Amino acid sequence: MHLHELHLDYAQALAALCAHCEANPTTSVGTLSLAELLAALPTPDELTADMWRPPTAEALAAHAVAPPERTLLGLPEETGADALDPSTLKPVGSYSESELDVLALAYTGVKVLYIAGALSKLPKLLALVEPARAVKDLHLTRVRNENAYYCCTAQLMVSMPLPLPCLPPLYVTADSHSLAPAWRTVTFRGKPHLLVPRLATGCKIWHLRDESSFFPKYNFDAAVRAIPDGAPVVFIFGEIDCREGLLVAVERTRYESLDAGVAHTVSIYIGVLKALAKARRFTILVHPIPPVLNETRHIVMLFNKHLVAAVNKEPALHMLDFVDRLLTPDGKGLADGLKLDGTHMHPDYTALMEDELAKVP
Repeated sequence: MHLHELHLDYAQALAALCAHCEANPTTSVGTLSLAELLAALPTPDELTADMWRPPTAEALAAHAVAPPERTLLGLPEETGADALDPSTLKPVGSYSESELDVLALAYTGVKVLYIAGALSKLPKLLALVEPARAVKDLHLTRVRNENAYYCCTAQLMVSMPLPLPCLPPLYVTADSHSLAPAWRTVTFRGKPHLLVPRLATGCKIWHLRDESSFFPKYNFDAAVRAIPDGAPVVFIFGEIDCREGLLVAVERTRYESLDAGVAHTVSIYIGVLKALAKARRFTILVHPIPPVLNETRHIVMLFNKHLVAAVNKEPALHMLDFVDRLLTPDGKGLADGLKLDGTHMHPDYTALMEDELAKVP
C-alpha cells in the first residue's frame, strides 16, 4: 500500500488492501476483522465515482448554478483524538506484532481514501477503527506513523462538510501538513477554489537536493507530476528539516551554525521551486513552515525569516507571509483555535491563508 502511495496510485493501494482482506477475512485486531474492514471499503466502481478528479467546465458551470448543500458528518468530537478516557484503554502491549499490522492496514486505508478525496465511506470506517485503537501508547509502537496519520485524518473529518464542492483546484504539495488544508475552500484570484492535496509523505527539503536518491524525493516527483502544467500550487515543506535534520547536522559539524544550515536548506528549496516554475509554469505559492511544536519553534521561525527573504527575491515565486498570525501575541504558542493534534494545525487556519492569497496578483 505504501509503495502505491509513493506513486500516488491510490486505486492500486486500495486494491492491495481489498485483496489482502479477501484472502484473510478472519484476521482481526481488537473488535475489527478484515472481513468487516472489507465490507466498509468502497468497491472499485464506488472508488472511481467517489475519488476527486479535476472538474470539467460543464461540471463547474452546473455547480455554480446549483451548489449542493454541505453538512457535517456528526462524528463524535473525540474521533481520532488522544483525549480518550485512560480507564477505557487496553494496557500497553495488548496487541501482537501481527495485530498491529492489521491496525496499520485499516489506518492506511483511511489515509488513502482521505488523500484521494474519496470521503463518503470514511464515517463508517472511522466507526470501525475507533474502538480497535483504544490501546495505550500506540504512538510508541512500530505502527506509530500510520497511527499518527490516522489520528490526524480522523480529527480533520470531524469538521469536514460533505459533499465536496465542484470548484477549480488550488493544489497543496506538502508532507503531512497537506492534510489540514485538504478539501477546504478558499478564494483565490476572486474565485472560490478547492484545496487539493498532493502528499509527499515524510519529505524533507534535504531529500530534494540533486544528489539525493532517497524514496521521499521520488514521492515528491510523483506528487508534482500529478499536477497539470500552469496550475496554482501551494508548497509546504521544511517542518521536518526543522524537527529532525538541522540540529543533528550542526552537531555533526555539517554546518558551522544553525543559521548556516537553514540558509543552505532554503537555497535547495528555492532552487527546486524556481525549476518547477520554469519547467511546469506553476503559479508557486510558498507557505510558511507551520510553527506548531514548542520544541522547534525557534528553528521554524528562523527558517521562515530566511525563507521570506529568499522568496521575495524571486519574481516567479510568491510568499504567503502569515506565520506571525498563526501565533499568540507573545509568540510562544499557536493562536486560539488553531491546535489540532499537537503536530498539525486546525483547518480553520486556512482563513489566514486566504487573506494572503488575496495579495497574489
